[in-house]
Amino acid sequence: MPFFSLHRLAAAATLAAVIVPAAQAQTSYVPVMRQYGDFVVTRNRHDALVTLSFRQHGYWPGGAREVVEVRPLAARREGQPMLLAFTKGYTGQGTILIGVQNGEPLMRPISPLQRDNMVRTERDPEWGVPQPGNPEMLLFARDGRALDTRTGELLWFDVPGGVTGDYAPAMLVSVSPDGRRGAYLTNALTKVGIIVATRDDGVAGVLALPPDTYQRWLKPLSDAASAQAGAAIKARQGRTDSNRIRRELELAWFGQQFQWKEGKGGWQVTGLGLSSAPPEGKQP
Repeated sequence: MPFFSLHRLAAAATLAAVIVPAAQAQTSYVPVMRQYGDFVVTRNRHDALVTLSFRQHGYWPGGAREVVEVRPLAARREGQPMLLAFTKGYTGQGTILIGVQNGEPLMRPISPLQRDNMVRTERDPEWGVPQPGNPEMLLFARDGRALDTRTGELLWFDVPGGVTGDYAPAMLVSVSPDGRRGAYLTNALTKVGIIVATRDDGVAGVLALPPDTYQRWLKPLSDAASAQAGAAIKARQGRTDSNRIRRELELAWFGQQFQWKEGKGGWQVTGLGLSSAPPEGKQP
């Protein structure tokens, strides 16, 4: 056999040795899997969605086929970690809480999808805002609820009137250290105040804020939220929900200006030189 033929055969063999491992490497891709107790979350390459299984069986929480992300909590049920997940699409539920009961995973909606504005909701999932000074407590201000990530308990309070939606007259802004009272910021025609509500016994405290509170504090936050959203729309990137931004700015403001103080009437809110007190005629 001529020398040049042997040379070509050797070169071809070398090239094949390079190509075969590369091909094998492409076919041996292993999806990223994260295990939380008996739950397994799997993400494939180039796929924005994850799949969820429990004890080797596929699990679609609430029938949702599109699960975007799953986050573990410190809380446990029946020895299994509780999970926070976001599901989207027409079968989606929004932000949900998953826990095991009687050996089976069950889900509870925390922050439902806004069906009339689904695209915006799906682009910016609601994961809750950590409460200043108590980051284990997640505040879902739009939905009037809070999640204690240490216990997995979903909290809401006995307060009159509407407390959910973008323009609710009272917005949950803080939970007391014992988890038994919630503070709500009220804003009706620029008349701003605070209500302290219990879990099951109505209002435990009220506080009327100074007349200039809206103009001095809240209106600048609203204007800043609108400006941020407008800039994001023009740039075609970033958060575009001005109501969502405004709520988070107000939560941060409340955390900076107010704090909980335990007294004879139980936990009350203090700040700006003022303190909430039981309503007139109601005993502490």
